[in-house]
Amino acid sequence: MSPRTLAVALALSLTAAACGTRERPAPPPLPQTEGRPGLEKVHGDWEADKAVNLRAAPSTNSAIVGALRPGQPVTALGRAPKTDWIAIAHAGGTAYVRLDLLRLRGERVATTTRGTTTVMPKPTDNAGPAVKAAPRRKIEATPIQ
Repeated sequence: MSPRTLAVALALSLTAAACGTRERPAPPPLPQTEGRPGLEKVHGDWEADKAVNLRAAPSTNSAIVGALRPGQPVTALGRAPKTDWIAIAHAGGTAYVRLDLLRLRGERVATTTRGTTTVMPKPTDNAGPAVKAAPRRKIEATPIQ
């Protein structure tokens, strides 16, 4: 073997040894439900997005058993199968609330105006230059005869 080939082989073996696998700590687990019978697991810490009624069953036709204030944390027990209803712990029992009325704790709150329009602040990293519309001119054409 030539000295150059030997040097390249040594460099490659040292590089491969330095790139060995190191034990990395496992990421912390997401909070999740205990897997109650009949409910699908849900991950994360939840809170009420706005004032909302709690229901006895996963239906708008069921009785109202309580209410949540905006930002009030809830303990999610699970999701009713094939629905958008979340079972939560309430007053020693179980109550249900629609998923779209909850948010993950720590999410940015959108400000709302009249109706269902949601106004989000413009991101500062995507501000970009101001764009003006092109000036309009009167189009002059001769009539077709």
